Amino acid sequence: MQQTQSVPSMYKRPKESELPINKYRSSTHWYFSFFWRSPGLVLLSLGVSLVSTFLSILPSILLGIAFSILENQGFSEVFVFICILITLTTVLNFAFTFITNYSWTVAAFRFERDARQEFFDTVQEHSMTFHDEIDSSALLSMAMNEISQMRMGINPNMRMIIASLLSMVFTLLVFLSVDSIYFLVGLIGFPIYMILVFRYASVIGPIRQELANRLAIVTRNSQEIFRGIEVVRSFNQENRENTRFIKGSNKYADIVNREGRLSAFFWPATILLLITAIIFGIGLMKLAEDPSTIGAFTTSISLLLSLQFINFMLPMSILSIRAGKTNADRIWEKMTWKDPVPDEAREGHTPNWNGDIAFEDVSFKYGQNGTKFALEKVNITIPHGSHVAVIGGPGSGKSTFLKLLLRLYDPSEGKIMIGGVPMAEIPAKEIRKGVTMVEQEIFLFSASVKENIAFANPSASDSEILEAARKAQALAFINKLPQQLDTRIGERGSKLSGGQRQRLAIARAILADPKILLLDDSASAIDSKTELLLRRALDELMKNRTSIVVTQRLRTLLESDFIILFDKGRIIAHGTHEELLRISPQYQTIFKALPESIGGQF
Repeated sequence: MQQTQSVPSMYKRPKESELPINKYRSSTHWYFSFFWRSPGLVLLSLGVSLVSTFLSILPSILLGIAFSILENQGFSEVFVFICILITLTTVLNFAFTFITNYSWTVAAFRFERDARQEFFDTVQEHSMTFHDEIDSSALLSMAMNEISQMRMGINPNMRMIIASLLSMVFTLLVFLSVDSIYFLVGLIGFPIYMILVFRYASVIGPIRQELANRLAIVTRNSQEIFRGIEVVRSFNQENRENTRFIKGSNKYADIVNREGRLSAFFWPATILLLITAIIFGIGLMKLAEDPSTIGAFTTSISLLLSLQFINFMLPMSILSIRAGKTNADRIWEKMTWKDPVPDEAREGHTPNWNGDIAFEDVSFKYGQNGTKFALEKVNITIPHGSHVAVIGGPGSGKSTFLKLLLRLYDPSEGKIMIGGVPMAEIPAKEIRKGVTMVEQEIFLFSASVKENIAFANPSASDSEILEAARKAQALAFINKLPQQLDTRIGERGSKLSGGQRQRLAIARAILADPKILLLDDSASAIDSKTELLLRRALDELMKNRTSIVVTQRLRTLLESDFIILFDKGRIIAHGTHEELLRISPQYQTIFKALPESIGGQF
């Protein structure tokens, strides 16, 4: 067997104070926290930006001086020197602009990295009620696309707005120094231009929000198709899904076209053109009267022509910042989602695993607005170390019963006690250290076999991982894989059979070494021979620990200390197999339908 290093633990649970909902006052505070996350880089960028902006307008000033010298002195040495100086200024401006862009970009990508991690940490802290109500594809779109949009609002767009505003201010100062009429035209025209730009952004903003919502829908539909590709192909519905995707894409395109039509009639552009035309006309008249004004005229027109670039970029930059703020609002809404069952006991009691488990008038319904109880008035005590079988029809509450024990949810009413301590007063992370569940629908990560088994205990050694695999009867097929433990198993374990996935999940549970073991019909995909071997491993595993098994298998029912029978969210009977056969007609009906009982194995 190939030996590899143990799997390191990469994720550290954040402290309460580190979560963004406790660090920031609002989505605006969170969004603009960019400025103090990397203060050194931001201050460096802003300081150098002042210099680079001055250097960007300096060639226009020097060009005006050059024309004045050319008009008065001809092609003199001073004129040549000014031309060389223009070239050097341009090169120097390139260097300072690079420093500005680099430092701002590094700070922006750090912000994106931290914001994405904060979103992930916060969503991790939400209860399962949140994940039941919020579509996973929407969360994925937020984590990837919308947080990237937040970063794009900061870089390059916020940086470009700062540079554009500085350029306008410097341009006005130059106008003031060369001609008071030029200055007056700019002083009136630039504010009007900015007002119209913000007005344009307010009109386009809602359309951009609609685009984000439509993109989330297209992403969700695409993800659903890819996840269910086997079903789509097995029913030969590729054309149907292709048509559905085209309709979604066309709706997205319609919104893009609507935005394009508005952008085509971008009226703020006329203001800058009007300012340029007015100053050009005034300058020509002055030039006709006094040729010595050629320098001021050339400088002013050169600066206005350079501002035409702002004419196209400034509105788009403001739109991007607004879009980033809108995305921050949407993400912040999910991060500050009012959790009906928050894990308030982050530093609460230590569970007494040697005590009994008691359900006291426990009722539970899914969702914040749920009306139907999945469990209702459940009262049961499970002695420490007992082996319990749970049985009932579909939708009777069996899986919900296990999920409450794992504290994926908290009861809507009543309480669950472990060793006399209310579960609500025990931190969820402590509960899950002692309670392990093997689900009915096995989930495996698109990682190696070793990483999947060691997920419950990342610090486990290779020998411990191999022993867990052996007990789960998984070692034989693992040895046949191309890279054995290091073989990657594909998304959700797609490269493995159902039985192999189930055995890996059981090996993962064995490695966790739980105090309470929950099995949700875990042997459903395993053949009878493997199940017999697996039962021996599970019997060893369940010694001196409480185990609760949802099952439809007669052998499990016979070997249990007692059985709990659920129907429509209520416990209608509990006791040993023999007792239930005597007192419960419902259990008798279920027993007769079991494959083993039909075969006469009872």
